[in-house]
Amino acid sequence: MSDEGIKLKEPTNELKRILPLRSLVFYGIAMIIPMTIFTTYGIATTRTHGMVSFTYTIATIGMAFTAFSYSKMVKKYPMAGSAYTYVSKSMNPYVGFFGGWVLLLAYMVLPMLNYVVMGIYFSNLIPQIPASVFIVAAIIVVTWVNYRGIKLATIVDTVLVLLQLVFLAVFFIMVIKYILRGGGAGTLVDSKAYFNPTEFFKPGVGMPAILSGASMLALSFLGFDAIATLSEEAINPEKNVGKAIIIACVGAGCGFIIAMYFLQLAWPNAFFEIANKDSAAVELITRVTHSMGMKIFFTATFGAGLFISSLTGVASGARILYGMGKNGILPHRIFGKVHPKYKTPMYSILIMGLLGLIAIVISLENVTATVNFGSLLAFVFVNLSVVAQYFIRDNKKKGMDIIKYLIAPLCGALICFFIWAKVDTPSKIVGFSWIILGLVYLAIKTKFFRELPPEIME
Repeated sequence: MSDEGIKLKEPTNELKRILPLRSLVFYGIAMIIPMTIFTTYGIATTRTHGMVSFTYTIATIGMAFTAFSYSKMVKKYPMAGSAYTYVSKSMNPYVGFFGGWVLLLAYMVLPMLNYVVMGIYFSNLIPQIPASVFIVAAIIVVTWVNYRGIKLATIVDTVLVLLQLVFLAVFFIMVIKYILRGGGAGTLVDSKAYFNPTEFFKPGVGMPAILSGASMLALSFLGFDAIATLSEEAINPEKNVGKAIIIACVGAGCGFIIAMYFLQLAWPNAFFEIANKDSAAVELITRVTHSMGMKIFFTATFGAGLFISSLTGVASGARILYGMGKNGILPHRIFGKVHPKYKTPMYSILIMGLLGLIAIVISLENVTATVNFGSLLAFVFVNLSVVAQYFIRDNKKKGMDIIKYLIAPLCGALICFFIWAKVDTPSKIVGFSWIILGLVYLAIKTKFFRELPPEIME
């Protein structure tokens, strides 16, 4: 055995199992961000002509199928690497590489998305300070917390998730009072706030607009995949990781559907009245309440949500890099290196921090679509991996097995694919360029495909 192979098996280079079910759920919700509805509120509302609640329903159905697929695959392969691990094991290492490669794109770009939004909203609150200053400060803190360890990161996650829930409770009480006093739709029961047939059947709207909106909203669900990347740090991962994935995904989706219904009631004509799609949430809050204190509370709490999403995004992205580095797909001495004291993939975390600086020059809409290009395509791979592993390789083809291991994952794959197809063209260019880069790298790594990529270790 080579020296490198020996290093891979050293206990000192392994992640520590310290996360119970509750921490996994909070980690996923932190990644999702309870306040994520405000990130794409303006963009999604204008794209769907106000039918964001209905659009979230479509997205939630697709993501629920995918969460089910994740729960099955993590039970089979409870290790870091997520889509990369599942597809490599169930199909082959080449396909697995690209499953991890496209998901890696999403995780590298997601923190950038959060940094961009933090820059927009904090500079809106304090115009004297450039957005770039807020972005750099956030990158430094996120990198430091992740470097120090996943336990510290999950403690921070829990506190800031609870802070967001407090804000949402206060804000939605104010929204309901605003509506009952005659604001917005003036009623709490209006089916058009969920699905508006007048707008839906207009030229240029319909299902294409809904799927286009869903392609923006898909990033809200990336949190359940983030849970899967912590399989090597979870207590009883075969049971707890799958359960946490389903709880986080379905629970968040239902919450988004209800929340967007009330926001549409509060501002029924928002889809053609919004002045700035990037910061439309501030316009909504100003409409519901003219309190400067509420605006400050929103910005601080939303910023906290974006911070923890960045925190978990960097943690998960670094662990995908670690999974690839540990097994030789990427250089082990860099990406597979674990800090001797903090037990974190230290160089992978630092690289994620450097990549975050791109947030200074990228737009909100482009970065959002780029995240979804990678995540949705990876979700297609994961759904298909269930079919490959359970239905084909394990020959589970009797009774309910046909539904669990063939029909359900195929439904998830198809829904994710159709939503992915609606990602905008510039982001597809970035995404396919990333895939081509991966193809070139893999060709070099495998001596132009004459060798297989390194196998995933048991």
